[in-house]
Amino acid sequence: MATLTIRNVDEKVRRALRRRAAENDTSMEEEVRRILAASVRTPEEIALSRDSFQRAKVLKTISIRPIGDFDLKAISDEIWNGRTL
Repeated sequence: MATLTIRNVDEKVRRALRRRAAENDTSMEEEVRRILAASVRTPEEIALSRDSFQRAKVLKTISIRPIGDFDLKAISDEIWNGRTL
């Protein structure tokens, strides 16, 4: 990994970075790495990221946790008892 030094950063920018890092529960250094990485992504990488985000969103909506007790044996028995060969 390379090291990058940035000099003469405006104080308002530094404060905004610190605030953004705190909101994301990360260090300023990690936040800057994420910003830099996002800024050089190719259109293909951006599209793939959007697709992945959409898929995750759909999965989250259809994967609802059961309400109350979840008895896998009862469900299995129901399936087997109702099954005809």
